Amino acid sequence: MGSTPRNKLPIVISGGGIGGLACALALAQRSFSVIVCEQAPQFGQVGAGLQVAPNALSVLDALGVGQEVKQHALLIERMLMMDGIQGTQVSDIPCGADFVARYGNPYAVAHRADVHGALLKACRATGRLIELRTDSRVIDYVQTDSRVMVMFESGEHLHAAALLGADGIRSNIRRKMLDDGDPKAVGAVIYRALVPASAMPHALQMPYPTLWTGPGAHLIYYPVRDWKEFNVGATVVKPVAGVEEGEASAEEAMQAFEGWTDVPMSVLRLSPSYQRYVIRHRDPVENWSDGRVTLLGDAAHPMVQYIAQGAAMAMEDAICLAQEADLHDDDFPSAFRSYQSIRIVRSARVQLSSLMLDRIYHASGVERLVRNSIFVDRTPTEYYDRLDWVFAPPSYVRDWRSRK
Repeated sequence: MGSTPRNKLPIVISGGGIGGLACALALAQRSFSVIVCEQAPQFGQVGAGLQVAPNALSVLDALGVGQEVKQHALLIERMLMMDGIQGTQVSDIPCGADFVARYGNPYAVAHRADVHGALLKACRATGRLIELRTDSRVIDYVQTDSRVMVMFESGEHLHAAALLGADGIRSNIRRKMLDDGDPKAVGAVIYRALVPASAMPHALQMPYPTLWTGPGAHLIYYPVRDWKEFNVGATVVKPVAGVEEGEASAEEAMQAFEGWTDVPMSVLRLSPSYQRYVIRHRDPVENWSDGRVTLLGDAAHPMVQYIAQGAAMAMEDAICLAQEADLHDDDFPSAFRSYQSIRIVRSARVQLSSLMLDRIYHASGVERLVRNSIFVDRTPTEYYDRLDWVFAPPSYVRDWRSRK
């Protein structure tokens, strides 16, 4: 990473979340100067627990922050799925030495702020290659053949070599580029809370995520922050017309779990209140680039959280985009077309696969019994064979450091 930027005009990134910071860091490692524009008063990360699959850890390793993230994360022993009606095990995927050898990294759970914080610290350490701005909400852009004029809510404007929309599922950049309306509700809400580890029954304090599935709902919980807290998330399929996001009672969160085995209900009682979010997504699109402007992460391909790959896909986007900008020698329109071509099928597959898990997790009646039977006697190798497509890091991630 050279200290002298190769671009006269900066690359502007709208959005200072995990994807935006990862992209800024990757571009800086290829000697591009970047301005990250965050609309909030300070850089930070809203949310709680984050599942960090091996492909995501491989990106963090490539960017030089993987070790710091792993120090604060829990490297899990297994992924466990339970039947919420019968109280029996459905699947158990070992995540030990064979898993790590196959994918080059373990599977981790972490606090979202720890991942974001590691990226933010690395961005600040790049010196003048990355400028971090707060209170800077990008609302529009106009471009010519040679530059982009980026416009802010404050009335300010900035000339840039390129504009990257990492501004989330309600992206202003996407709205200008694609004009495809608001994201769609999938007909489900998620209730989230952090529970003190001291409140979690000892028998449930396991070093891995436990996923309870059942008709119209699922529940997941796992430790974060060095076992100080447990992240609890309850997803409920329900009509969302008129549902407001914000605080909800434990009683509301528990309604969908009545008639289940005792453990899910006992976990949900541990928090007096939850934060309620409506789950939204967009269908895959064939284009998310416009000349010197492109999208990444949830701005490009927002997905439901069932497959726990949203942050991973944003970070893979980041490295791929920076690679193509480097290989195309600052020809950003060509670089962005190439980046999009590389990423579009993989990200769309994750979007669609996430939606398919709704039927698997929330099966009822005979479908639930069929679901359970599919996993009977499945070996670790059989599980891994089915996970290779998502957990194995792409070549542009594996080769990132060797191409410096």
